[in-house]
Amino acid sequence: MNIRKLALDMMLDYEISGKYVNLSLSSHMLDKLTDSERGQLTSLLYTAVEHKITYDYLIASLSGRSIEDVDDYTRALLRLGLCQIIHINSVPDFAATNETVKLARNPGERSFVNGVLRSAVRNKENLPIPNKGKNYRRYLSVKYSFPLWIVKHFALLFGDEGCERILEFYNTEKYTDISVNLTKCDGSSLKEKYGAYSVINNGLSLRIDGSINPEKAAGFAQGDFFVQDTASATAVSVLEPRAGDRLIDVCSAPGGKSFAAAVLMENKGEIYSFDLHESKLTLIESGAKRLGLDIINVAMRDATCPDETLIGTADKVICDVPCSGLGVLGKKPDLRYKDEANVKELPPLQLKILRESAKYLKIGGELLYSTCTLNPDENENVVKAFIEENPSFELVDFKAGGLSSDGGMLTLLPHVHKTDGFFMAKLKRK
Repeated sequence: MNIRKLALDMMLDYEISGKYVNLSLSSHMLDKLTDSERGQLTSLLYTAVEHKITYDYLIASLSGRSIEDVDDYTRALLRLGLCQIIHINSVPDFAATNETVKLARNPGERSFVNGVLRSAVRNKENLPIPNKGKNYRRYLSVKYSFPLWIVKHFALLFGDEGCERILEFYNTEKYTDISVNLTKCDGSSLKEKYGAYSVINNGLSLRIDGSINPEKAAGFAQGDFFVQDTASATAVSVLEPRAGDRLIDVCSAPGGKSFAAAVLMENKGEIYSFDLHESKLTLIESGAKRLGLDIINVAMRDATCPDETLIGTADKVICDVPCSGLGVLGKKPDLRYKDEANVKELPPLQLKILRESAKYLKIGGELLYSTCTLNPDENENVVKAFIEENPSFELVDFKAGGLSSDGGMLTLLPHVHKTDGFFMAKLKRK
């Protein structure tokens, strides 16, 4: 199978049809690939998508042609070639160039692609980039391949230097966090088994260098662990779910927070894991079965329409709302290219979900509001708006490892805390 051609087709599916990269890579059509072929395909596809702003700038600079004048197929083909020359380096530059040129559709396209890629090879140590001194944010956008609106957003929040550190973290830090199924084993034994270099969250979380295929790892099938970023696991621990609690997770797919809560509850009590998308519920059901966590009850439900039979009955509620994902752009590179206008539509929905989910709590019950984004409009401002209209709720201070919340709210920053960018707030019904 021609892996480059397969990667090219998937890039076009992403660019033209808007198909998410992870969905293409999970297709059953790929079942015949070897582990090596699948790894090569994943690397090509994610790298080409992650750095496409950088590659488009180079295409225009090296060809002298406006990027808008290069058609989708040619542009995708050039991105594929440039990612092999600049970032992957698994084959010699001449081989990467030649194999990419073979995928061109006609003599004219072959000549154009060949010329651009050979120019990139010749100038590999001095590739063009915007002048840092003239327009620092434009420089950051091209160097790290982030849309200018995201660069400006982070710069406004954290300054230009802080912005660059976040973008650099997203593009360079590759790790895998797993949560230990403490009902079956302990963090110390898994640390030795997987070569993890840290055990945190009271033994719940482990970090492993690089990316791994968890399904191929020893102990996965036996339910020893599940993949979950430390930030997400930390948020669940902040809620302090206990054995015997009734906990409701309103936007639960793919299930990580429900699993973490069940583990902390020692698999005693009951958890209702709801999600709007029925197709995702099987992920939660199969994960819970693999982990041996039988207190999780899965059902399809719109988080803006709570189950009337559960109103006022929950000890704990997890309200991890749909968000812009600005905290996970290193793991999901296609998210960085979403439309800014779509992000601005999220806060009203997030507030509505929080408002409706809070109805599940009994008096004295506690709720975790969380997102994997770095945007005050989706985070602090949503929580403050909720508190203002619901005086029967209050924010509760908490500690997370060596960190303390600020008035019941905490933001984890990628370049500071070395986790996903993540916001969490703890509220209590008085």
